[in-house]
Amino acid sequence: MNIINLTLTLIIAILGGYLADKKKVPAAYMLGALFLVAIFNIVFNRAFLPNYFKFITQIATGTFIGSKFRSEDVKMLKKVIIPGMTMVVLMIAFSFLLSYLMSTFLGIDTLTSFFATAPGGIMDISLIAYDFKANTSQVALLQLIRLISVIAFVPFFTKKCYERNKKRIISFEQEIKNEIKEEEKIESKKEKSLFFTIIIGIIGGIIGYYSKIPAGTMSCSMALVAYFNVKTQKAYMPLPLRKVIQSFGGALIGARVTLSDVIALKNLIFPIILIIVGFCLMNVLVGFFLYKTTKFSLPTALLSASPGGMSDISLMAEDLGANGPQVASMQFLRAIFIVGVYPIIIKILFA
Repeated sequence: MNIINLTLTLIIAILGGYLADKKKVPAAYMLGALFLVAIFNIVFNRAFLPNYFKFITQIATGTFIGSKFRSEDVKMLKKVIIPGMTMVVLMIAFSFLLSYLMSTFLGIDTLTSFFATAPGGIMDISLIAYDFKANTSQVALLQLIRLISVIAFVPFFTKKCYERNKKRIISFEQEIKNEIKEEEKIESKKEKSLFFTIIIGIIGGIIGYYSKIPAGTMSCSMALVAYFNVKTQKAYMPLPLRKVIQSFGGALIGARVTLSDVIALKNLIFPIILIIVGFCLMNVLVGFFLYKTTKFSLPTALLSASPGGMSDISLMAEDLGANGPQVASMQFLRAIFIVGVYPIIIKILFA
């Protein structure tokens, strides 16, 4: 039965991505898969992706991004630290404001509201909330809403900003297609290194998984492949694979949405509205701050400041005209510091 459900889920995910791509939806394969798999699970309760799919998706994402790193990107990483720290401080301050509003005016207890508005990973934040004895079901549901709303909002807003700031007549979609064709011309010469790239990515992912570093699976895979590419210029991942990875990433989120989640929404209408508006506003304000204070392009700044999933946002980067390595580096800093620093702050406040 699980094999059948798994097959159905993957088919629906790819179909959702394909249909969204036909409709010219930004980050189509991720958003299309997310919403079609979510609908499938709400209606039939049969969406199924085993835990190792998350592991596979994270390794694939890290490997893909790592294969794009060049020596110039490594030099850039040193310049990302200060903007990254600034971004994290702004995000924490904004999330504390949202938690204050939620606990003061919307009836959610203070501890739960702090975790519900944390701009970190759903699994990480939910587990930490459990340790602190917060209401984990509310935290997980509101975190899921945060993730879906940000992933749905970011591509459309980034696309509009990108097009508005472009002086050329060429369309957004055509420009991205031209960039992909250029990359394919270059990368077609490197097919023999695909095997080594995948092996190195898997080794990095395994190291990251057992290291227990936040977002370690993707980060270590990305770092090891990036090192390989900087040293040899031979790392290679086929561009069509990005669509498959995006479909898996969207399906992983969509499969979490159940009928009980939808029913539970009626008791959290106002907190949900606050989460959606608050996090989208956070994304815009912090993104434009980065854009004005760094040399990041506008798409890169907006995606760097997106409080979504690290792998999900990083996968969108190249589709939206952003610098993939810069976005991944900023997202990694967010994941590390939010998961590492946020619980310490909460512990001090509630000691």
